[in-house]
Amino acid sequence: MEPNQMNNEQNVQQPIPPVQQPYMQQPMQPMQQPYMQQSMQPMQQMYIQQPVQPKKPGIGARIGYFFLSLTPAAACLVLQIILGAVYMIAAGVIKMIVFMMENPGVSQAEAMECYYQAILDAATGGVFLYHVLSIPIFGLWYYFGCKRPKMKQSFKNVSVKAVIIAVVGGVTMCLMSNGIVGIQAYIMPGVVQDFYEMMEGMDIGFDILATIATVCLAPIGEEILCRGLILYYGKKAFPHFWMANILQAVLFGVIHLNWVQGIYAFVGGLFMGWLAEKYHSLIPCMLVHFVINFSSTFWIDKAFFWFPDELYAYIILFVVTTVIALALVFWGGFSTKAGSKAEGK
Repeated sequence: MEPNQMNNEQNVQQPIPPVQQPYMQQPMQPMQQPYMQQSMQPMQQMYIQQPVQPKKPGIGARIGYFFLSLTPAAACLVLQIILGAVYMIAAGVIKMIVFMMENPGVSQAEAMECYYQAILDAATGGVFLYHVLSIPIFGLWYYFGCKRPKMKQSFKNVSVKAVIIAVVGGVTMCLMSNGIVGIQAYIMPGVVQDFYEMMEGMDIGFDILATIATVCLAPIGEEILCRGLILYYGKKAFPHFWMANILQAVLFGVIHLNWVQGIYAFVGGLFMGWLAEKYHSLIPCMLVHFVINFSSTFWIDKAFFWFPDELYAYIILFVVTTVIALALVFWGGFSTKAGSKAEGK
């Protein structure tokens, strides 16, 4: 064999080494993040996860909010007096002028008697005028002055359970009010008698204007006033909710301007204040208020005509309704996390 042929056979038999891929064709290894970026990630996560704590008001701010919580009730009393007086005086003057025109020879004493009688007859009209105007006045105050949930969110916060508590609670509060008034009749009979005479003189429950004001308008305006404005400022004035709830319930009793209604309004105000805080909505409170006023105006006395007019019976009624009200509160619970989230707290 020739040397050239042997060299060629050796070259053919030698294995060809694999061709290495260029550097750029090799799969790229994931680049490690710089040290500073790695160390910043846990800090960023901690910063995002920590909720922003609202700044608590100082003692000076709390005192200011306390006096601010009194202003809605003061405005309510002033409006009741001014609007009631203006309406009754205007109605009396108009009635007297018409009477004198129809009777040209009437004496001054007879004209003044007509005037005073017209003032008494116009008392329910003054109440109606106040309730009509109080809704936009306090509604705008609440809308612009308080951090309130949107109307849509207020309806979303009201569950079926809230409606049941409101309806049953309204009937319970109405029966409890009858028990409280019955107990008051034995403790301070003169005050209760004066109250009934005043109500009969104003035809509350029978006069159409008074009925509309009591059943339809009062649940809206008074809830915006007490469970809306006063409770909002009260929670900023006091460190605990129960303190603010007592304040708004007391003022709710004060604006009724008599001891008989004021006492049972205080008790009902505590229950409705809890509802407002529980569901962060005034709608359950308005429903309770409506059920109370509707029941006391139209059916509660007729349904319980058989109830004995005795002190022991009123005490039993008060105890039983108190137990039912507390059971509703415990059934509803005290957590307000959903409501706080709705308000953005």
